[in-house]
Amino acid sequence: MAAIWTVLALAFAVVWTYAVYREDRRNPEPVWMVVLATLSGVGAFYAADRLQQLLVPGFQDLYGSIWVRLKLAFLISAPTEETLKLLGILIFIWPWTHFDETVDGIVYGAAAGAGFALVENLEFMRDQPAVVLARGPIGTGVHVLFTALVGGALGFSGHLKLRWRKGLEVGVGLALAILAHGLFNLVTFSAGLEITTGVARALQIAILVSCAVFLRWRIGVALKLFPFRIRTRRPAAPKG
Repeated sequence: MAAIWTVLALAFAVVWTYAVYREDRRNPEPVWMVVLATLSGVGAFYAADRLQQLLVPGFQDLYGSIWVRLKLAFLISAPTEETLKLLGILIFIWPWTHFDETVDGIVYGAAAGAGFALVENLEFMRDQPAVVLARGPIGTGVHVLFTALVGGALGFSGHLKLRWRKGLEVGVGLALAILAHGLFNLVTFSAGLEITTGVARALQIAILVSCAVFLRWRIGVALKLFPFRIRTRRPAAPKG
């Protein structure tokens, strides 16, 4: 039975990634590159989990005051997770010349978010595997959408010449992802305390839909832009 829940968690990650991947109609990315981006998200999860445990051991402050939970949401969990996912994309994906279009950043960001969410879901499923039914669809979706915002900003930066403008573009994308992620986490942390579980779920869905609408617009803009990098050379593809 546990295998079935694990497959279901994997299915959520695959479906969300494909939903974004299929938008790259002009020049789809190699599947192995998308898998590599997903693995970078997996690595980001373990790095973020380790860092958060050092900053807030056991996350016991989740039941503290609203101000403590604000700090956890906007200054600890969201910044560490989104920054580490971005670093994974920068290190493992950006150098490849396959990353040559603006929309590619959105695709790879979505894949990294899906990898992060998959491991997070599996961690939550250790004691209660069926919890994936409740948190799987939305929990996976928000990570995909948040990191796609950052990846999209990285893709747009490829058209800019000045380094400070590139940094500003990526910084704004990262800030938007952190803001959306922090707001989502604050709602989650406050469920059953300041707000009811039903209200929390409605707010989570509203955040998810808002990010999806914004990202859909960004994809439309990205598809109208020409490639920013010419594929003249690339590292050798991994064997096997």
